[in-house]
Amino acid sequence: MSLTLQEVLGRFPGWRITDVTGGWVAFRVPLVSRDSGLSNVRCGATLAELAGNLQAESRLRQPCSPEPPA
Repeated sequence: MSLTLQEVLGRFPGWRITDVTGGWVAFRVPLVSRDSGLSNVRCGATLAELAGNLQAESRLRQPCSPEPPA
């Protein structure tokens, strides 16, 4: 099953996505600071690859779960 641009945009709000020669590029809106550890640009040869890269980026943003009490 292939993804549509609308599906990817719906799953990853806060990114502007455009097709470029040879693939897709996503720009974060608004941009994050360089020292945040996050990316402002992610790319992929296909929308599916780009969605995977954006998913990986979103995992970086999620806080680690706390250790369970002993």
